[in-house]
Amino acid sequence: MAIFSHAQINKQNITICRDSFGTPHIFGNTDAEAAYGLAWAHCEDDFVSIQHQLLAAQGKLGAAEGKSGVIFDYALHLFSIDTFVEAHYEQDISPSFKKILEAYAQAVNDFAISHPNEVLLKSGFPTTPKDIIKGYTLTLTLMAGTGLAIKAIKDNAIEQYMSPNEPTGSNAMVIAPSKTEDGKTWFLSNSHQPLEGRFAWYEAHVSSKEGWDCMGGLFAGGVGIFVGTNQHLSWTHTVNYNNWGDIYLLKTKGKKYFFENEWHTMTSRKAKLKVKLGGITLGVTKKVYSSIYGPIFKAHGKSYALRFPAYHNIKAAEEWFNINKAQNMNEYMDALKMEGMTQFNVIYADQKGNIFYQNNGALPKRNPALNWHLPITSTSSAYLWNSLIPFEDRVTIINPSCGFVYNCNQTPLHATGNTCNWNKPIYPGLQLFEYNRGELFGSMLNGIQGKMKWSEFLDIKYNKSYKAVGSYASHFDSLYQLSETKYPALAEAIQMLKQWNKSGDADSKAATIAMLVHKHLAKTLSMQFGLLMIRREKITEQQAVEALQWTVDYMKEKYGSIQVPLGDVQRLIRGNVSLPASGLSEVPRASDVVLYDKKKGIYRVDKGDGFMQFTKWGIDGPEIYSINPYGSSARPNSIHYTDQMELFNKERLRTMTLNKNAILNEAVYTYHPGEIDYVKLTSK
Repeated sequence: MAIFSHAQINKQNITICRDSFGTPHIFGNTDAEAAYGLAWAHCEDDFVSIQHQLLAAQGKLGAAEGKSGVIFDYALHLFSIDTFVEAHYEQDISPSFKKILEAYAQAVNDFAISHPNEVLLKSGFPTTPKDIIKGYTLTLTLMAGTGLAIKAIKDNAIEQYMSPNEPTGSNAMVIAPSKTEDGKTWFLSNSHQPLEGRFAWYEAHVSSKEGWDCMGGLFAGGVGIFVGTNQHLSWTHTVNYNNWGDIYLLKTKGKKYFFENEWHTMTSRKAKLKVKLGGITLGVTKKVYSSIYGPIFKAHGKSYALRFPAYHNIKAAEEWFNINKAQNMNEYMDALKMEGMTQFNVIYADQKGNIFYQNNGALPKRNPALNWHLPITSTSSAYLWNSLIPFEDRVTIINPSCGFVYNCNQTPLHATGNTCNWNKPIYPGLQLFEYNRGELFGSMLNGIQGKMKWSEFLDIKYNKSYKAVGSYASHFDSLYQLSETKYPALAEAIQMLKQWNKSGDADSKAATIAMLVHKHLAKTLSMQFGLLMIRREKITEQQAVEALQWTVDYMKEKYGSIQVPLGDVQRLIRGNVSLPASGLSEVPRASDVVLYDKKKGIYRVDKGDGFMQFTKWGIDGPEIYSINPYGSSARPNSIHYTDQMELFNKERLRTMTLNKNAILNEAVYTYHPGEIDYVKLTSK
């Protein structure tokens, strides 16, 4: 295996401390050494996911993962991310940050050399700093609207493109010190991601003598913390559903398309892909086309052009790194102005009591006089936007007198108290819809009188309910208004739903009925549950009856009764641990499930609440509490594969610290990279 190494790394200067739950605390003399230690520790815990991320960045994931992987390889070429990063890396990435990337890449390569049996694809090594940047850019491009757009085109549902179609989201809130019982700023980071794989959260603490000292969550291939807390401030992100780009239905003739009264020729290049099918790997060559608008995606005999800013910015990794090291709100804002994060809301708190929210990301500046209904069929250059909404014009709430900011993927127009929300002009593409979590957070936060208690803060986060009056009640009203007389075969289930408190408690039997009805409706209507609450159409009586009949039949077949607690059907499962899980889709205690045991009828939580960090900010610095749904390791034989599950299920938190002496004193293992075989030491 070839070796890539530019960074000058002394492993003796890097110390990895593992606490009793296996969370890595990495200390290095330099930022580069700390980055090396972060990569090494993450490889020890989840080398598979890191390889998947970097293989996708190389356009080789299909060769390792098959059909599910080649989709990412194709996107890399379709959006020309591979060539764009190659062309812009030298000038767009600072010399100091290149050292961080080089150190991270070196650690991954060194780990691969010392663990050759774990390498998924030999041609994937050595990995390079450019691969890391390609991985960031590809991931953010897909998250910032292009993934939704392609799916909408394939599903022939472009009008619904702006709506969420993945059961991921986030909850975040900050309470100002003037509103809390202890006079401290309270912060919550609660992102909803897949619980496993390369987009699951990994918790780590990274510290160097050059001022990097940050604890929080990141994804595989991340060279720093994505959401978390340093010695001065905390921040987190939630997904926003602005219209991040546009879809154009091209008027075509062969390989030509019509634009501004002229026929233009599509440009093309070959994408060489490899797909693993069973025991063989097949080579596939596909042509990818582009236009003046952007890349072209063909479906249903039509050609659609995609125009998004996301794949033209490669600074996200460095922006996040600068955020990791920010010491105050001004430095944090300066990092945001790099505009490398082409998606995400921002929620912020700091030691001085500042709080703020921003609807951040690369949103096109569109002419409000034009009709931006998708797909755009006009061939006029007036629809060819070339700039973004300026940073200072984005929806931003700084230190509102209402004393709190929050976001649960709802419209940015509702981000604080009712009298403190954004009241400036709305620009085309801004998300206007909201649904249950945001409605519930807003209602509960606005309803608190006087100083907030910590128990009230936790009650908001762990709430398991659908709001009595809101988007859920409106769209699912037909289900709860069914007549027992009209549908006698369903009378028992109808009565259970009418008496239900709309809360997904593990011991609730009506919640089981609701969960299965939701799953069936989402499946039969071919859309994720969140979309059912924001689309124009409401659930009809016929649809409600059909879903409820299916649910009753299913429960009687699998359990012999419909009187079964939610926790018996919905479980938090990993390895040989199976726990009754509370929560439902689109409630603050989010639990999204997939069928796990078809014979027994058991569903497994696979998305929703994941890594959570709670922070209290006072004059003495941060008090940090966190929890993960499983454990710090993705290795099934590790003692840390499932050791946080019971705490997570009981809604309990771990106390964390940035204090180096305390960490060293309490560490279970302390070592330099490669000095011990941590994987074997922590195997069951």
